[in-house]
Amino acid sequence: MLLKNLNLIHALFTVLLAAFFMYAGVKKFIPKPPRTEDKVALVEAVSSGIYAPPVAFKLTMKSFGQTGFLKMVGVFQILAGLLMLIPQTRLAGLLLLLPVILNIFTLHLFLDNRPGENIETGLFLALTALLIVFYYKKIAALVWIEKQQHSF
Repeated sequence: MLLKNLNLIHALFTVLLAAFFMYAGVKKFIPKPPRTEDKVALVEAVSSGIYAPPVAFKLTMKSFGQTGFLKMVGVFQILAGLLMLIPQTRLAGLLLLLPVILNIFTLHLFLDNRPGENIETGLFLALTALLIVFYYKKIAALVWIEKQQHSF
C-alpha cells in the first residue's frame, strides 16, 4: 500500500514538474515587448560599467534571447517534460531536466541573487533531484556494473 502511494505521489509531482517546464519552454518562443524600465537600467549599467545584480542577470538573459540560446533551452525543457509524462521514459526526462534546472539555478544564484528567485529555482532543482532519487536502483545498476567472474 505504501509503495503504491509513493508511486502515485512520485507520478503526480513528476507530471506537475513536467507541465511547468513544458509551459516555461513554450514561453521562450513567445516574443515579449521590451520593458522601458529594463532598458533604462541596462543602459545605465553599461555606461557606468557597474553590473550589480540583477543587472548582470538581465544583460545575460537579453544576450541569451538574442542569440537563440533561450530557445534551445526551451526545446530541452519541452522535450524533458514530454519524456517525463510517459512512465517508461520518465527517468530519461528527469535526467535531461537536471542539467537544465541546475544551469537555471546557478544563473540566478551568481547573476541575479534575488532571494526569492534563488529559493524558487532551488526548490525546482531539489524536487528534480528528489524525483531522480526514486530511481536509485536503476541508476546504481547502470553505474556500478559488477564484474562477472569468468571461470575457465
